[in-house]
Amino acid sequence: MSFARYSWTSRDIEDAENASLLLAADVIYSDDLTDAFFCILERLMSRGSTKVLYMALEKRYNFSFSDLDVVANGYSHFLSYLRDEDAIESFESASKPNFAGKRMDISRIPQYVKEYERTHDVEIWHIKYCGPKHETSVISG
Repeated sequence: MSFARYSWTSRDIEDAENASLLLAADVIYSDDLTDAFFCILERLMSRGSTKVLYMALEKRYNFSFSDLDVVANGYSHFLSYLRDEDAIESFESASKPNFAGKRMDISRIPQYVKEYERTHDVEIWHIKYCGPKHETSVISG
């Protein structure tokens, strides 16, 4: 199988560095995938123009033998990558995590698909990068 078709071209990297708005949905499932997502997100958001990410997600619940309960471990892991957006100025730029997020109030967003029941587990996040900026283009897929 050729992975070249999934690699970033120099044009893709240039477009990503110049972007100011990023969108993502349903990308939080497992800890490993969340780690990979935030790794790429940090490399992408730390270069070029200032970017904001709007991310939609739905909490995924599973039974945990270690907790003996139904929990949203993937969601908890996602939250570990964020600090409160309102507290962004009170942190040193080198402190972790490198992302500041704020959950948006989606009750004010019209719902056009009536066959879908929006639950309290559906969320939209506004996420900014607040770590060190990098000048070189080193994004590879």
